[in-house]
Amino acid sequence: MSYTGLDRFIARQRFQAAYPHIRKGSRVCDLGCGLDAAFLDFAAERIADGVGVDDQVRDGAAGRWKRVRTDIRQPLPLESAGFDNVVMLAVLEHLPEPEPVLREAHRILAPGGSLILTWPSGMVDPILKVLHGLRLVSDEMESDEHQKRIPVGTLQQMLHRIGFNEFIHYTFEFGLNNLMVATR
Repeated sequence: MSYTGLDRFIARQRFQAAYPHIRKGSRVCDLGCGLDAAFLDFAAERIADGVGVDDQVRDGAAGRWKRVRTDIRQPLPLESAGFDNVVMLAVLEHLPEPEPVLREAHRILAPGGSLILTWPSGMVDPILKVLHGLRLVSDEMESDEHQKRIPVGTLQQMLHRIGFNEFIHYTFEFGLNNLMVATR
């Protein structure tokens, strides 16, 4: 099953939240980009060079963007300090052990670069379960694999230990989703 219309609508809300934090001319890595690296297309006017990384994509170039098929929980086959932004949109909640992935995000970010994260609140899971049962959200959304959410303060402490320093956090979609920008 491919993405549903509701999947795309939900993703677009995350894209709109992350977009203002991408500077024009940026090198962007989308970790956990999903089937079609859609955020890179959404933000194309601000992206000079983009790479989508996921275990669901095909390796190689597709349109303007390079795609790398790999498990993001493993060391990434990407150059250190090669990106101005790393985006992880609705990825954090799928990671049983997020710290190694966040360390890799830090490694591939250039000094002064930013990590842009979105993740749903735990209140979303029962809603997604019903929507999945009705086949309104696809299996590709992997909502059945959501982990217990990390409290914002704990996540910020983890990111600080890794080497991030400036933080912006807010919620969107009536408090059902979070956005955090952490600067290297």
